[in-house]
Amino acid sequence: MTTVSDYKAQLLQRLQKAGDQPDSGAQEMLDLAGSEERITALIKLLSNPATPAADLVNAIGTLAAVSIFSKVLPTQSAELTNALRGLINSPDAEVRRQALSYLTLRGDAVAQQHLRSELQSSKPEADKSVPTSQAIAMLGVDKKAIDKALLLNIAKNPPDDESLVQAVRHLPADKDTAAVLMGILQDDSKPLAARALIPDIVNNVDSSAFTAYAKQKLEQYGAASEIAPFLASGVANIQSDKNQHQVEETKTLIRSLAAEGSDAFQKAVSQLNNPILPDK
Repeated sequence: MTTVSDYKAQLLQRLQKAGDQPDSGAQEMLDLAGSEERITALIKLLSNPATPAADLVNAIGTLAAVSIFSKVLPTQSAELTNALRGLINSPDAEVRRQALSYLTLRGDAVAQQHLRSELQSSKPEADKSVPTSQAIAMLGVDKKAIDKALLLNIAKNPPDDESLVQAVRHLPADKDTAAVLMGILQDDSKPLAARALIPDIVNNVDSSAFTAYAKQKLEQYGAASEIAPFLASGVANIQSDKNQHQVEETKTLIRSLAAEGSDAFQKAVSQLNNPILPDK
């Protein structure tokens, strides 16, 4: 499903390829971007309760696209914001999603608070404005917009696998999150997409616990397990001043398993010889 940001990227690419001779569709967008009358009409369309859902989605996508280069749209940002806020509780799921996506991409406080309230709600997923996974992704655009405690709660009790993945992806690497993340990493029943993110989050926060688990897992299953390449990568990216003896033992083990590992595992092994230096 195409998002507002996808639509914008596609149009911008199209315009860039068109160069000095834009096709009719691209020229239409350029003309729209400079027309106060037509932009006003689109915003009024969003405010009209009789507008069909498909037309609302198209209008939001069009306005998002022209916002890249329109000098007219910023002069009507207040009207557009109010119109989009009015669609947050639309009965149509795609209209809600597109409106919230547009607003959160621009840091709208009302949309952010609405999504936070939805994440805190005990409502069934089907009754929420957007699924939990999408709400996290939208709020994640602004790191200050989503509370760590809220993400931790979702990570502990996710409504579905994708919500767990998004919660893990947006959790910061610190001592408050390390234990929960290590618990998820060690649980083979959790989705690999979530577990695979964790080694490079916790490896420099609790290097001792992470390295101990990685060593135990690799000794038990070798390079054959699905999580093995991610464990190896996490070990490779541990900063050199952290828990050095245990880290070096685990690196030696990883090197010894290289021949039996997948391409992904061997790529992680190569990082041991060419480590990524930490940012200064």
